[in-house]
Amino acid sequence: MPNTLSIIRILTIPAIVLLIIYSTTKNYPILIGVYFFSVWLDFFDGYLARKLSQETELGKILDPLADKLMIAAIVIALVIKTDFPLWLAIIILLRDLVILVAASIISREKHTILPSLLAGKVTFALLGALILVYILDLYQYIDLTILKRFFISLSCCFLTWSFVEYYKVYEAYKRGKND
Repeated sequence: MPNTLSIIRILTIPAIVLLIIYSTTKNYPILIGVYFFSVWLDFFDGYLARKLSQETELGKILDPLADKLMIAAIVIALVIKTDFPLWLAIIILLRDLVILVAASIISREKHTILPSLLAGKVTFALLGALILVYILDLYQYIDLTILKRFFISLSCCFLTWSFVEYYKVYEAYKRGKND
């Protein structure tokens, strides 16, 4: 069941992207609803996996992959549609790409999938909040410039922290491999 929810979450990504790019006052409530549904699925699939003891190797891949695909697609859509900073989008995309490559190297060589780090989970939650602020700001009667700046600054700090934490894991793996 949790893996099915992750797949459904991946399937919501095109809808969110299209609703952002073609946002109007009329489809704005649908965008908010689909985004919250996707976020709810992310929480619920992890909760179910732990509660029902259904954590699987596929789930350890699928859930973070869904997170990264969702963030990447939505950030690109926000760069196209809004004033979302291109430099921040590049940092987010490069960080996620580096983490995916490093994780695939470790999993291929160790035949195991490392769990997500707390720093990564917190960073994902902050990026989700940043995205929500930008989505809410699409509505023509709301100006969230101050909140956007706040979450951009906070996200930068946590992107750096999570990258450093994932780098430490990769370096520890490399040191252990060479011993």
